Amino acid sequence: MSEFVRAAALSGATRGIWRRIGLATLVLGLSGAFNASVSLAADQKAAESAASTDTGLSEIVVTARKRSENLRDIPASITAISAATIEDAHITQLDDLSALVANLNIDEAHDNTPDVVLRGVGSFGLVAGVGFYVNDVQVFEGQIARPIDIERIEVLKGPVGTLFGGANVGGAIKYVTKEPTSTWENEATVEFGSYATRNYQAVFSGPISDTVGVRASVYYDHHDGNVYDTVNKFDYGAATDRGARVTLVAAPNDSNKIRLWLSADDFSTSSQNLMYEPPDAHTYSRTVEDFFVPSFVRHIGSVALQLDHQMEGNLALTSLTSYFTSYNRGVTDFFKQPVPIDLLQQNVDNRVYSEELRLASTGGSNVDWLVGAFFQGHKSAALAVDNNYNSDPNNPLLIAPGPGGLPQDYDRNEKMQREYAVFGDVTLHHGNWQYELGLRGEYYTSSLSAVNTNNVANGDYTTPVLPIAPESLSGHEFSPRVSAQYKFSPTANVYGAISRGFTPGDLVEENFVIHPFRPEIATQYEVGYKALFEYGVQLDAAVFYTYYKDRLYLYQRLANGPIQDLTANIGPSTNVGAEFDLAAPLPGGFKVSIGGGVLRARWGQTNGFVNPGNGNIPPGTPQQLDGLNVPFAPAYTASTTLDWKHDFGGYLVGARTEASFIGRSYWDPQNSAFQEAYHLLNASAWLKHGRWKLTVAGTNLTSTSYNTVFWPVPDVNPFHNIARVNRPRWFSVNATVGF
Repeated sequence: MSEFVRAAALSGATRGIWRRIGLATLVLGLSGAFNASVSLAADQKAAESAASTDTGLSEIVVTARKRSENLRDIPASITAISAATIEDAHITQLDDLSALVANLNIDEAHDNTPDVVLRGVGSFGLVAGVGFYVNDVQVFEGQIARPIDIERIEVLKGPVGTLFGGANVGGAIKYVTKEPTSTWENEATVEFGSYATRNYQAVFSGPISDTVGVRASVYYDHHDGNVYDTVNKFDYGAATDRGARVTLVAAPNDSNKIRLWLSADDFSTSSQNLMYEPPDAHTYSRTVEDFFVPSFVRHIGSVALQLDHQMEGNLALTSLTSYFTSYNRGVTDFFKQPVPIDLLQQNVDNRVYSEELRLASTGGSNVDWLVGAFFQGHKSAALAVDNNYNSDPNNPLLIAPGPGGLPQDYDRNEKMQREYAVFGDVTLHHGNWQYELGLRGEYYTSSLSAVNTNNVANGDYTTPVLPIAPESLSGHEFSPRVSAQYKFSPTANVYGAISRGFTPGDLVEENFVIHPFRPEIATQYEVGYKALFEYGVQLDAAVFYTYYKDRLYLYQRLANGPIQDLTANIGPSTNVGAEFDLAAPLPGGFKVSIGGGVLRARWGQTNGFVNPGNGNIPPGTPQQLDGLNVPFAPAYTASTTLDWKHDFGGYLVGARTEASFIGRSYWDPQNSAFQEAYHLLNASAWLKHGRWKLTVAGTNLTSTSYNTVFWPVPDVNPFHNIARVNRPRWFSVNATVGF
């Protein structure tokens, strides 16, 4: 299972996280020493996500190509979700984005860890097929933080390896945080809702001096469980999430600008996975059976420093330095049985350092370009401890090692991954045409050492393997991008683009051997149309073809008694699809938005995928997957949204209704199980007067049930299907006051 593959651990702990955050805070204090004649307000407009043109039509500014541009002028499929939409749609978790972005499939587990597939590209838990970024800094688990105080979310579809590098084979999801305001603007929010939801958040923003501004947001969220355990007689899934983000911006003079971001998040829940055992993929349940009460905690912290220097000759130099650390501890019963068989302890820690330098053109010439260099080091360590029990429910801590029982299985690995890259991108504007050429060359390394104390070879459960021979690998890939765009008018254009991305090859320890897997590589061909018509009607449409090479997949099978993990490149797929987004204002303060996408993602020639055994196919039988549907790729996604806003003499009233429709998707390469098509309905309404705002919201109003994950027998193990059900219907009410 993907959750168990993620397991990793270092001994380092929360004290180390906060110590490093404290050092970064010292830098924040030193920044107050800057003084000059430049106000922060001068640059604030450049970061705004929406502005009004002379015609009154909407213009959306994004930084998808690491410079501020009108979204309509970028020859790529990008969905920009503004701060207003995040607030009105009551987006509190990443999987809420699925209803707003065509061909996006996000599963967010009860530990808030997301698996993402975009346009059918992504490995769903094995590797990061879609990267997450906060202000151009890639985050690892940082995406779990509640999306509050965000200026916008940019969803970049298709390979974006040229500017963003490896681990973005399917695209990227980028958070752009809000910057300090030129005057003090503070607010506090209190929210209550279903399942004893109680959320509190506050934002403080303003100038420290004429040249230094600060913005801080803090939050505390809690809700009770919603999945009933029939053994322990209580509801699993209670969770508490608390954290903070601080943004400091200093402009000591006309030529320099400094941004410092600090963030921390603590998350804890009574259960990491909340698996249940359905008889088939179409029977849903909100009950589980667990003898043990599982638990999960995660602590994350990050610091990033961006230095911008405007040089003579319309050149700008940017340095972006970041450090990220995470600490994870989880305990669960592997088999989810009333009588324990295997208590699994998982520890996961990551430490990531990155540095990016780039030089870019500025000004209004016909050529826009940038060049840069990038380094990233990612150190992780893994500890997975299987405590095998003697099935005595009256003595749950009794382990029965040696003859007549099973011992503790202790697996540990430590990994170091490094990426080195140089990249460049140039755009030529010639009349109504725009031509783009980009290229990134990346060299990566990975080294892995592992220990496994339980040797199951030949049925021997007592002989330790200490250690497993370490391995290392290295490789390189090139990620080009070529595009051309033709403008019919200042507000309408058509474009074509070819882009390539990859996920670096890596190492994994399975079955007492460290073995490599090849990089996944996706090459996409896209043609699109973007237009802004009279009266504010906007239309974006695109068709795409993606050749996705060396797709990874994880399954498990029986071998001499125990269950073995198998991770391998099992073959290519071809993904063909189309998308559109249409938005139009209507009389009376209404606005309608309609979007949708279709996707046909099929396996190519896989050269005999070894089937673990499904249906009437014997285990270990080679099976051709050619022509079958790839997993986790819904056949269609569609949404329709109706917004309404009106001013009643100083009382602003608004409402939003959102319906989304998700087509059939398959859970495994062999298509032995599939998720039926389903739909969701969300709604919200709000009242604002002066500094006060009151909002009520409801999600999944139709109480639709579906699986967010389903592992069919015996793709996971020989005993039962395992699945995870979606969130139930949820209501909330919140009040915000500015001060």
